[in-house]
This record gives sequence, C-alpha cells and structure tokens, in this order.
Amino acid sequence: MRRTTALVGAYVLVGVSALAGCGGSEPGAPSAAITEITEITMLEPEPSQGLDPNIAAADASRIPMAMMYETLTERDAGGELVGALAEKWESSPDNTIYTFTLKSGVGFSDGTPVTAADVKFSFERMKTGEVMKGLLSTLTSVEAVDEKTVRFTLSAPSWIFPETASRPGSAAILSKKAVEAKPDYFTQPTATSGPWQLTSYVPKGSAIFDVNPHYPTPPKISKIRYTFSEDPSGHAAAIESGSGDIANIGYTDAERLKSAGGSVQVLQSDALAPLFWGWDRTKAPFSDKKVRQAVAFAVDREGRQTACWSGTGGVTYGNILRPWDPNYTEISTYRTSGRADSISKAKALLDTAGWVEGAGGTRTAKGVAGVADGTPFKLSVPYESNWPAAGCHVQVLQQNLKDVGIQVTPEKYDPAAYWGDVAKGKFAMYHGGAGASGAADLYQNWFRTGGSLTELTTHLADESLDAKIDKALGAGSPADATAIFKELEQWQADELPMLVVGYQWPQVAASRRVTNFTAPLDDDSYSLVRASVG
Repeated sequence: MRRTTALVGAYVLVGVSALAGCGGSEPGAPSAAITEITEITMLEPEPSQGLDPNIAAADASRIPMAMMYETLTERDAGGELVGALAEKWESSPDNTIYTFTLKSGVGFSDGTPVTAADVKFSFERMKTGEVMKGLLSTLTSVEAVDEKTVRFTLSAPSWIFPETASRPGSAAILSKKAVEAKPDYFTQPTATSGPWQLTSYVPKGSAIFDVNPHYPTPPKISKIRYTFSEDPSGHAAAIESGSGDIANIGYTDAERLKSAGGSVQVLQSDALAPLFWGWDRTKAPFSDKKVRQAVAFAVDREGRQTACWSGTGGVTYGNILRPWDPNYTEISTYRTSGRADSISKAKALLDTAGWVEGAGGTRTAKGVAGVADGTPFKLSVPYESNWPAAGCHVQVLQQNLKDVGIQVTPEKYDPAAYWGDVAKGKFAMYHGGAGASGAADLYQNWFRTGGSLTELTTHLADESLDAKIDKALGAGSPADATAIFKELEQWQADELPMLVVGYQWPQVAASRRVTNFTAPLDDDSYSLVRASVG
C-alpha cells in the first residue's frame, strides 16, 4: 500500500477516443521477433495476496499483475488515458453505453487471440470480485458484438468508465479458456495478456517474467528477475553493487545517492500518494468526530515531513487533493498560528468529548458512551514493519499525542498480514499510504461503498455519500463534477473518515544500464515497456 496507483485524472465525455493500433499482424502471431535476451533484476515485495485480480488489492500483488495482465485502457507517461488492448472507444450521448474496439493482432502469451468474448468473461468475473465490484456496480450488461467489438451498458451515466477499465492489475483481461480450464489457475497464471508472462515462481524467493511476444508492442527488456525483498536500505545497496537494477528506496538513501552521483539513477514520481491515519469509527474513542478532529489538530505535519521524509513530499491541513488538481479549493481547517495553538484546540475538543486530563498526564474517560469512567486513553498503533518511514511516523505521532494526553504505543506489524487485518477492522488506529489518479479515482475507490481501497482506508458504507459520488461521476460536464468534488473535499475534512496529513514522493533507484526508464506514475508497467538495457 505504500506504492502509488495512478497519476492524472482525465475527463472522458461524449464522443470517440481513438488511438493508434498495432494492426497488420495475424491474431496470435508474434508482434515482433525477439532476437536478443535482455535481462534486469527488480527488487519488490512478494505478492502476498496472490495473483487473482478479483482478490488481490495491495500493491505488492498489483505490480506483478500489471506486468502479466493488460487492461482495455491505460495511462501514458503524461497521465493521459489511451488504449492498451483497445484501439478505440466511443460513448452514447448520455454516457450509459460504451463500445470498445480491440486492436488487431493482440494475443495472449500462449498465442491465442484476445477476443471480445474474453473481455466479456473478464468484466463479468470482475463484477463479482471484491476488488472491482464496487467500481462496476452500475454495469448491467456486457455484449460481445463480434470478435473485436464489445459493448458495455450502464444503469447510470458515467464519464469515468473508460478510466475504471484502466485500473492496473485489477481490470485485467483474462483468457476465458485458460481460466476455466484450471481450478488453480491463479497459483501460476498462464496465457496472460500483459507485456510479460510469469514463467517461474518460488515462494519467499523470486519470480521470473519473460516477454509476451504476442503483446501489441513487445517490451525491449525480455526477461525480468523479480526478487522478493522488503528492505529499502538493502535495495539501495543492491543497485549500487550491480546486483539489482530497479527498486524502491528510502528517502535517506535517495538523498545520499543523488549527492554522490555515479552509477545509480534516482527518480521521483510526482504522484497523488496521500499518507493517512485510519481508524475504527464504529466505537469509542474514534466514533466521536470531536476526538478525530482533536487528533487532526495535534499531529505535527511539518515535523513528520522533516523527520521522516527529509523535507520532501508535502503537507495538507484539510485537503486530500493537491493544488494543481482542477477540483482543488484550499481547505485549512487544521492550520493554526503555531504548535501551542494546535495543542490548545486539540485539548479543548478532547475535554468536550469527555476525555479529561488524568493523573500522570494521560486522559481518562468521563461520561463517554460505551467506555467505563476512568478508562485511560491508550492505544496501540500498528505500521508495516518493512516501511521505515511508517515507523518514523508512528514515533512522531506518539510524541504529538502525548502532548495532549493520549498514550500511543507503536507496534511493528507483519507486512504480509497487515492490510488483511486492516480490512477486518482489527485496529483502533493505524498508519497507511496509498495513491489515486485524482478526484474521480480517489472518491470512487476510497470513499464509495465497495471501492477497491475503501475497506483499507475510509471503511465507508454510506448510501447518501455514494449517491453524491455517483452524481459526480455521471456529471454532464467537468465543471459540474468539480462542484461536487469540492463539496466532498469539504465533507471529508470535517468528518475525517480518515486523516490525511501529507503526501509521499516515491523514490525509485535504477542502475545506469537501464535506459529510457521513468519513475512509474502508477502500478502499471508502461515505463518498463519503454525501457531498454544499454
């Protein structure tokens, strides 16, 4: 969850979005001869949630899934929505019917052609899965018109449907024949639609991806050794020594390598990647909005940025969206005149909520519904043990909340179990970081009932909020959508279903032998497809 998902949102309204295809070859025929083996090593966490796009939502799984499974649409390097397996698409005037035409000569890795029947099977399957069902709640039918044409019918207008079809790893186009032939297909998927195919998987060790020669534009890197690793400091050392080629690294190592120059490229992704505190709002203490607001005043946002991110990234005092987003209007609810003012406001809110100052400095309950009087305000706050910045954040939080009488105990947590336990509602408060492409992606996937990240972020299930989000997604114009998104931004700043305090700028290290590689703007593999080994 600490990697990002997408960058720039795009409005897809009435009309046709046509993109150049890769026609000319027969279905199933290799798009280009692979004459040279070029190999790199990537260091990434093991896909702990598996490789079934209906189940796996965490980035550790979505990144390799995006290498294996292609989508109908995708983001290009500039964040624009373009065709992936789709050559073009068009919408009805009311944005309730979308018709996609597949590119010519597109094949699965076993050489069989990608057809409209595969697209129909894939979307009907993902509509029943935990990851995409919320995003596809208005999808009423999928029709394979002919071998290359598929028609989607929605129960309500949506200008965002082509963007939904781009979700890396999740909106995966699967081979109907291959999936139905093997009950355990997703243990090591074959006949996949993405730029690479999985050819080896050793649990706790590594995976190997070989190029899919039937992909529309086969990547220049023909083999990727995907080493499972969760140690950012070790990643930096591996890139420096030449035993690795691409990996996420920590900010301290990034700054050191930038200063040193030499054999390592350090790339920064300018993505919308909010850092947040999630909480259980079903019971005290965080069922009370005043307590959530008190924490929002008490956290030292600049202190976190300086201590944990070497001053990089950004801070926010109410917004989730950033100033350059077209739906942004500044919200400064939690900006104060200084630290003393922040602490004073937080203490006043806690007093009002029934958490009074107690002996020894820790607040205790007095008249708090569901809590015995005298119960101290203590909580354990877990974080992913393989994410150093997360540990730093919790330590800063511990000191910040001590200033207002709340006792926090940081808890290192097994990263393989972390997000599953978040989804189960196991924690009173927890640390998180994720990403979104912009307002539409954020509110659809983080705030709407059944959104792909809702159970990991806001835990919302609010029909009236869903209706407002759906209204924004079905708005007749960008201006109409913007007005609604601004209302949603103000609502979340007040209600705090989660507390966003700033943003991360992911740092990626690459060896000099990797050329034409840019920091990925999302979990998709397009930057790898363009890259080569020099």
